[in-house]
Amino acid sequence: MNERRWLTVAGWFLASRLAILALGAVGVATFTDQRALAGCQADPSSGSCAQLTRQGAAALDPETTWLKWDAEWYERIAIHGYAHELDTPKGQAAAGYFPLYPLAVSALWAIAPWLSFFWVASLFSNILTFIALLLLARYLVPERNDLQQVLAVLMTSAGSFYLSIPYSESLFLLLVVGVLVATRKRRYELAGLLAGLAATTRVHGLALVAVPAVASWLDHQLPSGQRRSRAAVAAALFALPVAGYFVYLSSVQGSWSAFVARQELWGNPSPYPLSAFGGFIDFPRRITNWLHGGFWFLYAGLLWRYWKRMPIGEALFCLGALLISTQQEAFHGTYRYVVPLIPLSIAVAGDRPATRNGLIAFNLVFGALMLLAFVTWNRLTV
Repeated sequence: MNERRWLTVAGWFLASRLAILALGAVGVATFTDQRALAGCQADPSSGSCAQLTRQGAAALDPETTWLKWDAEWYERIAIHGYAHELDTPKGQAAAGYFPLYPLAVSALWAIAPWLSFFWVASLFSNILTFIALLLLARYLVPERNDLQQVLAVLMTSAGSFYLSIPYSESLFLLLVVGVLVATRKRRYELAGLLAGLAATTRVHGLALVAVPAVASWLDHQLPSGQRRSRAAVAAALFALPVAGYFVYLSSVQGSWSAFVARQELWGNPSPYPLSAFGGFIDFPRRITNWLHGGFWFLYAGLLWRYWKRMPIGEALFCLGALLISTQQEAFHGTYRYVVPLIPLSIAVAGDRPATRNGLIAFNLVFGALMLLAFVTWNRLTV
């Protein structure tokens, strides 16, 4: 990669991360902390009333700002694993989180135990994101002008702030990019294995196997028998990490299907695709469902618009990831789930400026709203 492209990646990465840090600090210093508010209302004599907003050094402390929501669960898993307090609903609910990210952070934390979980995980997330962007720039976006546009779409996306905090989005992004790169280099077996690792990071990774499997099946440079055999090997290598995850889950949670079974503890007793559409009927006044559902329809429409511009396996991955994101009782977090859909970001970047810039502007507004909700414990973000 030449120096100018490297600097382009570094510039977008640093500028977007600094803007996110600044907005988070403004949010915790300006708006009411909803968790503290609930504690204050329950017990006015508690210390919660003094923490409704964070001022001074507290507002500038990234750990105070960003160690929230799922990050607390990843910290719990990194410390205790999945077998902690299994006789309690909280201990069982940990199975709702996939293991690769928190266990990787736990391994790194053992090397630097003097650091807090937050700093180890955040450093890990930022490094993974930066590596993913470098691979994207080198192998997936050949032209520098195109790279500017792809980075603009990706780094201004509404859920981009999750790529730098203790969440699994950064690892998933790197694995998605790795699968795309390996597939385009016709290393289908490696791509299948990376897709399997992605499936132990986020449930949306299950759709990623379509990328190497379909590309191998349709690779006309290979004899027909070799096409089928390499697609089968890619699928088998994909299944290895997934099977290992099931075995691990069975050993620590007592059931290989604990991820599905434990969804009831998260208010989702039927975690199957398309369930979220019922939320419009079951929860007609839930504003989060309409916000996140609207975001889902926007990106489903974009996929329809760009379907023929993508390799079929990559388009199927995006479709599968969008369908998997509907497995909740109502729409949640769609703006997070579309961030790693790199084929879709590349397609948006190649559209006419009015469409691309309009989508960027929408994401900036929606993302600022979600970021402020995140740092103030407002359920609007989830």
